[in-house]
Amino acid sequence: MYLTGTYNRNLDAKGRLSLPPAFRKELGDQVRVLPAPEKEIDALYVFTKDMFEKWLDDVFDAKGGYDPTNGQHRLVKAALNGAATTLDIDSAARISLPEANRAKAHLDHEVTVVGDGDRLEIWDRATYDARQATVESVLADFFN
Repeated sequence: MYLTGTYNRNLDAKGRLSLPPAFRKELGDQVRVLPAPEKEIDALYVFTKDMFEKWLDDVFDAKGGYDPTNGQHRLVKAALNGAATTLDIDSAARISLPEANRAKAHLDHEVTVVGDGDRLEIWDRATYDARQATVESVLADFFN
């Protein structure tokens, strides 16, 4: 599974997000949602169960592997697992984003859903648009 594409969506009054058709078959019946742990990313991450587990393993692999005797590793793993909420995808291909997650990522009504390989990212649309202005400059420098 490799998710790509950018889609503008609207949350309904209950905080439900209708998933873009391109992602519906890829995600299955449930997803794991958590606020992005990086300071510079003000979004929610959405993973399948398997991709969340792989991502978590990759987080620790980048630090030399998970060490259960390392207090910082245990704390980070518990924090990430604790922040991840399992959500069912309903028959209308929607997920109900918890209010706490919406508040953490500053999601109100207009959002942008971005496929980022192993996950989806859900951004406030205005925040995402502002970020893209910077990204375009970085891309131009990267490819020149």
